[in-house]
Amino acid sequence: MIWQLYTALSVLSLSLSVLLQRVLIHKNKLDPYAYAVTFQGLVAILLLIMALAAGLKLPNFSELLVPATIAIVFFGLGHIVYAKTLQVVEASAFSVFFATQAIWIMFFGLFFLEESLSVLQVIGSVLVIGSVGLLVKRADALTNPRSIGLGLLTGLMFGIAIIAFSYVGRYTDPLSWAAVSFVGTTLVSLLARPRTISKITPVLMSGQIGTLLLLAFLYGFGSYMMLLAYKDGDFALVTPLRQTSIIVTVLLALLFLKSERHSLSRKIISGIVSTVGVLLIIG
Repeated sequence: MIWQLYTALSVLSLSLSVLLQRVLIHKNKLDPYAYAVTFQGLVAILLLIMALAAGLKLPNFSELLVPATIAIVFFGLGHIVYAKTLQVVEASAFSVFFATQAIWIMFFGLFFLEESLSVLQVIGSVLVIGSVGLLVKRADALTNPRSIGLGLLTGLMFGIAIIAFSYVGRYTDPLSWAAVSFVGTTLVSLLARPRTISKITPVLMSGQIGTLLLLAFLYGFGSYMMLLAYKDGDFALVTPLRQTSIIVTVLLALLFLKSERHSLSRKIISGIVSTVGVLLIIG
């Protein structure tokens, strides 16, 4: 049951990180590009410290060059698109489209790694992913072309990135690979928009350095736990369970963010549906 524990820790850590990202991006009006570079850079530094303390083991890139490069490039560009999209798309609608990453990851596990799902696990996966749709504030947000386009694009980019990221993690030291990958994604994000470097200092001097460090730790820890979950568990099983992070984020927001304390009945129903789905998946 160890991969279930890794998945649960990943879900909790990444859900908390989403709350902090909302506060940083929305309330503090940070530049999304500068935020993406700074955030990933801090994650890279923290993971490097942990990896060096544990004994850094560099991945064998001669055998994993293609998936490693795909992971770094798609995560680097994906974080920029993610941050920008959160500024212009309703968060609840975006969550639905972003959750489509699960379909790409499950498809990879089922058809390329020859994994399998039981009928009950398929039903559970559908319930978990479908429960996200109950969180949409306005139905018309799901038909907005901009929401659809940006949401699906971000979901696809992160789906590809997570597949490659987790695949490499299966064949090398997960902590060392996590550290190396975040260094790479930081550089990719910076190279995609070089002039962003002049806006990094304002982000660091915004009075939010404590929040940024906490966010970096939670995201780095959550990503490392995700690697361990995919290393020990099937892509097709871990992926739908990871989507519960959206539900957990909503429930945590109810506790910590007053602005999120609305539509309680809908959110509770979504949480119940998701929980039933989780129980079916883990059997």
